[in-house]
Order: sequence, then C-alpha cells, then structure tokens
Amino acid sequence: MNGPIRTLVMESPVSIDKGRLQAVFTPDKIKPGSPESQTLISQGEQHAREYALASMNDALLKQPMLDIINPSSGQSTITSDIGEMNFDSPITQEQADRLRAATGADALFRFGISDYGLTPKSWRDGYITFEITSTLAIAGAIAYTGSAAARAAAGAYLVQEGIEESAESYAGFWALDVVSRPVRIEAQFVRLNPVTTVWEDSDTGLADVKLSRLTRKVGSAEQNNQLDQSTDFAVNGLVSRLSAAMKKIDMPGSGHPIR
Repeated sequence: MNGPIRTLVMESPVSIDKGRLQAVFTPDKIKPGSPESQTLISQGEQHAREYALASMNDALLKQPMLDIINPSSGQSTITSDIGEMNFDSPITQEQADRLRAATGADALFRFGISDYGLTPKSWRDGYITFEITSTLAIAGAIAYTGSAAARAAAGAYLVQEGIEESAESYAGFWALDVVSRPVRIEAQFVRLNPVTTVWEDSDTGLADVKLSRLTRKVGSAEQNNQLDQSTDFAVNGLVSRLSAAMKKIDMPGSGHPIR
C-alpha cells in the first residue's frame, strides 16, 4: 500500500416515491399534495440527505486507507453535475477525468438513500417467518402489559431473528416501521482511472427497538431521532464492509494500489 486513496465523497439523489415520503414526514391531518405537505417533505428530504452525508464523512474519515476530499475544495461544474446525477446513472470516463482534474481524487465514494422511514420495497419480494410476524403482534401485547422483562426478551428475539431481512404482511411492515424506522442506503466505490465501480453494497439501518411505540403515539422529535439513528447504523454497516473490501480492491493508475 503506497498511501491512502484520495477519495471524494458525494451524496447522490435516489428516487423515493413521494407517497412513501408523505407517510413519513406529514401528519395524517395534512392533505397529500398540499403546499404544507410539500414543504414538510422537502424539509425532511433535505435533513435526511445532509445528515447522511455528515454521518458518512465522519465514518469514512476514520478509515486509514482513505484520504477524504471535501467537494467544496474543488467545487466545479463537474462536481455539481455528478452531485445531481441519479445514483443509478453511470459515470463516464470523460466525467471521471474531469473530476480527477478538478479535485485530485483517485476515487469517488457515492451513496444515496433509497428508503427512508419505511420498510424497504425490496424486502417485499422476500418473506418473514411466521414466528417473526407472530412475535411482532405478541410484542404489542407485551408492551401493553408493561412487563419490562417481557419487553426486553421480546425485543431481543426480534433482533435475533433478523427482522430487517424480510417482511410478510402489512401488520408486520407497520410494526417494524413504528418500532425502528428503517433507513436503507446504497453505496458505490468508483475508481476514476480507468473508471470502474470496484465495490457496491447496501445496508438498512434499524433504530433501537422500543416495543412501547406500538401502543402509543410516537412524537415527531422521537421519530426524527429514530431516523437519524437508523441512518447512522446503515452508514456504519456500509463503511465496515467497505473497510474489509479495501484489502482486495486494486487501484491501478491511481498511484495508490492496495495489496
């Protein structure tokens, strides 16, 4: 290893259905599509993106194999253009060359939030075991009874059984959304010379389980804290796996090969 890889970190927009964001950011009494609703969604999206970028930068700065570049230090048309590109849009070699010239980066770490505050759509293609679905229902009853020991046991069981893996029914989705506010982030590590996506992954963060949320109204402050915590968990999961993968990533042409 000849030194850390100079890496530009950018958050890229990912298309999230407005109806799902409506459910997360606006109270039921606010009419969908109204100016008030649109304002709340816009503010929520902005916070989600800014918080995720700050969390990601903090996590990546702790990685010794990366030298993180602040985009503002090399702000140019190309950084703005790529920052506005949809996450799924590939970067061309011409764009990669311009990005290298503008920022001095050898690589680009780009990421985007694909699901925020609701169970990821991709999980709906999977399944959740009968035991997990049943436990979610039982958990509500346990939380209602007020037994601290029982709540702790049920919460541990939910996590152990991997509730983030899949889901089966509306009741299961609703319970998971209320209890843990899932946030899913997708990420790519792109070599710029030659331009190649050498690593990509996704992670869904789940806020700490509090079963009492199933039987009471969750206030906006608590919900926001859940969303931030889920974001942090997703970020840390991705960075942990990137760190492990870095030992196998080859960076020819960058001056910073990793072996």
